[in-house]
Amino acid sequence: MNTQQQVIQQSELLNRLVLDRSTAEEVGRINELWLSVREHQVVGFTCKSGILGSKKRSFAWAEIESIGADSIMVNLNPDASDPGKPEPPNNLIGHEIWTDVGNKVGKVADYLFVPETGAVVNYLFVSSGWRGRLDGVYVLPISAIASIGSKRVIVADAAVQEPQLFTPGFTQKVTQAAEFIKEDFQKTKLDLDSLKRGGQQITEQVKDKAQFVGDKAKELSEQVKGQAQVAAEKAKELSEQVKDQAQVAAEKAKELSEQVKDQAQSVTEKAKEKLSEIKPKRQDGAVDGEAEKTIDVSVSLDVEEKSKP
Repeated sequence: MNTQQQVIQQSELLNRLVLDRSTAEEVGRINELWLSVREHQVVGFTCKSGILGSKKRSFAWAEIESIGADSIMVNLNPDASDPGKPEPPNNLIGHEIWTDVGNKVGKVADYLFVPETGAVVNYLFVSSGWRGRLDGVYVLPISAIASIGSKRVIVADAAVQEPQLFTPGFTQKVTQAAEFIKEDFQKTKLDLDSLKRGGQQITEQVKDKAQFVGDKAKELSEQVKGQAQVAAEKAKELSEQVKDQAQVAAEKAKELSEQVKDQAQSVTEKAKEKLSEIKPKRQDGAVDGEAEKTIDVSVSLDVEEKSKP
């Protein structure tokens, strides 16, 4: 047999779908498990099908191929006879539990068994208020059972003094919920404190980053300012150099003008001397005037030619 669970609860199999593995057809749904109370062993089951479960069919536990989460697979042999419910059948579900000293403990509510073998591991019971236990499902070990009747189970008193809780009841759930709320409150408080510390750290980091960026911007501004000052000084120095060069050029031009003026005066004087040497003796002074005029024009032209660069 293949199974997905090591231990299963009897009530979990009730109304579970039964399928024929060879045909994939629905056989029915589980109505009852057969329990051998002497051996504490599940030996078979009954399934119902049809309208209002009118059709019943029984299977021995060995006919089960596999037990899954949603169905049970069986190898259905149409020629095989129905094994029928074993004798004496007894379910124990609903049996009263009494201690061997005469105290009523509660009632059998369910049992746990190994699906591969059908062997019962533990029974489960609900308390009837014994020792202040008003709700919840508790474990009843097989070893604690002293005898079994048609309606009652006798157990050792010492074995049920502090029974193991299997499923918490309303009271236990309220207690667990209160503890959970308390733990959750403490955890939430710690989370809030951690978040607050994290927020402070982020604020400090942002503040440090902003200061760093501000320092960098200030440093860059100082660099730009220094470069601008250097450029201004360079421009001023270049302006002074241009000014000095212009002054030198002006002085050179003035000096050249003086030289040209001196040369013109020298040429004029030489021309006059030349004129006085070559001027003929004339009777008519008009001719001498024209000659002097001609010499003056020649001297002027000569000065202009020499003054050209």
